[in-house]
Amino acid sequence: MDAVLTVIGKVAVIMLLIVVGYLITKKGLLTERGASEITTLLIKIVTPCVIVNSFLGNFGTLGAYELLMAVVLPAIWMGLALGVSLLVFRKEPPERQKVLRFSILFSNTGFMGIPLVQGIVGDTGVIYASFGVVVFNILCWTYGYSMMSGGAKLNLKTILLNPGIIGLVFGLPIYFLRLELPGIIAEPLGYLADLNTPLAMLVVGSYIAKVDFHSFVSDISVYKASFFRLIAAPALFLLILLAIQPGEELFISNVIQASAPVAANAVLFAVTFKRDSALASKLVAVSTALSIITIPVMTVAAKMLCVKGG
Repeated sequence: MDAVLTVIGKVAVIMLLIVVGYLITKKGLLTERGASEITTLLIKIVTPCVIVNSFLGNFGTLGAYELLMAVVLPAIWMGLALGVSLLVFRKEPPERQKVLRFSILFSNTGFMGIPLVQGIVGDTGVIYASFGVVVFNILCWTYGYSMMSGGAKLNLKTILLNPGIIGLVFGLPIYFLRLELPGIIAEPLGYLADLNTPLAMLVVGSYIAKVDFHSFVSDISVYKASFFRLIAAPALFLLILLAIQPGEELFISNVIQASAPVAANAVLFAVTFKRDSALASKLVAVSTALSIITIPVMTVAAKMLCVKGG
């Protein structure tokens, strides 16, 4: 019961931040240009800081097997989500289809996944979640980038300099070499990392403010995509985890990230590449609201099945 209340509390906080973003946009305090600039700040500065910060003070807590599985498991659940996304929405117009499929594939691993994992699993879970963010960013900035941009040519620089890779390049040496950063560096790093969730949710709320309320109710595809993102894909992943049994912290951390709602990047990419940003905003908002119910269910199921399997 405590785990359920923890998840509900974390999701409720995130929903309140989205509401704040909605209200300040309606009041004219956050403009479209401002939201775009915050988005750039989140992607290029805050995300790497979140990853590096997660390695500080957690030296030697993971062995070679755990580190390997921390990469393999996110790749598995993203692969499952990719497979599911390719099977649905075949009759949708191409522009909507791209946004809907992107939303099924990419969950909110960083903005929402890391705070939830930290609250439920703890600091070790954050390290696992950070690898999930890295895998997310690699796939997002290769396959996701190509799909949403309409086939824009990728180059090695785009792949290697994505925020997840940058964070890992700095974070892994800190972890393996047990480097203690001086306070003058570690403290600002922590402050920047703390901006992750609030700023991201304000941006999501800002884009929701521009969407017609009636379209939230009438667009059935939004609820269909939310079902695949929140229930179908995570349930398939749970079945695979039952066979692997990677250990409780790995098990639960990955289930939480796999069960997270639609990534805020759906909105960010839709705006950047001039796709259907209204649809992307609805997907983020609806899936986040529904996740108040679905994430606790999936987390409790993971805890029960992990104990049973162990």
